[in-house]
Amino acid sequence: MILSTHAVVGGAIASLFPAHPVLVALAAFASHFAIDAIPHWDYPVRAISLKLGANNRRLIGDLRLYLDLALIGFDACAGLLIAIWLFATPAATGVIVLGALAGMAPDPVRFVHTVFPNRPLAALQRFHKWIHTKSNLKWPLGISSQALFAAAISWVVLTVG
Repeated sequence: MILSTHAVVGGAIASLFPAHPVLVALAAFASHFAIDAIPHWDYPVRAISLKLGANNRRLIGDLRLYLDLALIGFDACAGLLIAIWLFATPAATGVIVLGALAGMAPDPVRFVHTVFPNRPLAALQRFHKWIHTKSNLKWPLGISSQALFAAAISWVVLTVG
């Protein structure tokens, strides 16, 4: 899933129990893996590879890297803003941000692990790779299905929660 979808779901989770930030962080973090198991579309990143070799852990500062970073940054910020817009109240804005960030967190952690491998993150990354769907949807269906999924989760939380 794209980061925006993870952020909206994380924000929705946070809105269900805003008085329990530790539970919010854990549940939103876990939601990332649950929804990554659903067939979806991921936008391509051209310069940031999650398959860096053991001897190639550097990033080259070229146009492709800056475009990847801009796309990832826009995606994350859009998701964070949508989560705040949909779920934040004056008293719960901080926990909504926490839920959105925790929902997105496994993807940046995955990247950090490829650049700086270490044992504690290795098991998490094996699990992330294992749980991630192997069925990728094509562009128009893949992005629209994620928008519909995020909208459905938001509607359920806003009407029931």
